[in-house]
Amino acid sequence: MPESLKQVSVLHLPVHLCPDYLSWLRSRLENGQTTHIVTLNSEMAMLAERTPPLTQVIKQAELVIPDGAGVIFYLRLRRHQQQRCPGIELAASLLEYIGHHQPNVPIVFYGGAPGVAQKAAHYWENRSPHLNITAYHGYLSPSEEEQLKEFLQTTQPRVIFVGLGVPRQEYWIAQHRHLCPQAIWIGVGGSFDIWGGVKSRAPMWLRENHLEWLYRLYQEPWRWRRMLVLPQFALRAFVK
Repeated sequence: MPESLKQVSVLHLPVHLCPDYLSWLRSRLENGQTTHIVTLNSEMAMLAERTPPLTQVIKQAELVIPDGAGVIFYLRLRRHQQQRCPGIELAASLLEYIGHHQPNVPIVFYGGAPGVAQKAAHYWENRSPHLNITAYHGYLSPSEEEQLKEFLQTTQPRVIFVGLGVPRQEYWIAQHRHLCPQAIWIGVGGSFDIWGGVKSRAPMWLRENHLEWLYRLYQEPWRWRRMLVLPQFALRAFVK
């Protein structure tokens, strides 16, 4: 029996609560049910508030997981005891499951700088030789993107990981998910950089103390302007 989802609201956006997201996704994968996964954090929630098209995409997604510590803070103020579900960890769990239980199912990695998605694919194929991953970088020319779309339509991969950054990856999935109507689509942000060895993830003690955002700021100082929304989100959590 697959896990059930409970939908709640974070700044008028849906968030789905579940004790075991992987179990729910396994059922969707096995039954060929189309699924768009959005990994919601504070930055995305604040961006959606002033960007109606992004709000619409999030509301249409079948699964919105609480990826960020700020979203968990918001939920716990409202007595929801959901644990944080980082998108990179859910994506990794899904890949591990496919490698062990559905070998050679076609998978696509799309995004990142040239060569990065390929490195990420090699990392996973070395960990699980039964994975069948085709990788495309995120700087395709218009003609190369058309080739990608043709590949998706012809091959019908069952899982498509899109690492184009927020909100581009969400828009891209919403626009193209009709090409593979039985697939799971998930926006994975910078996960290819980590799997490909280009960047490292925050140490566990920072993750456990909800400070992964600080490590990311250390790696990418240009993000400081975007992170100015974090205290704004925290204030909204108290008043909404």
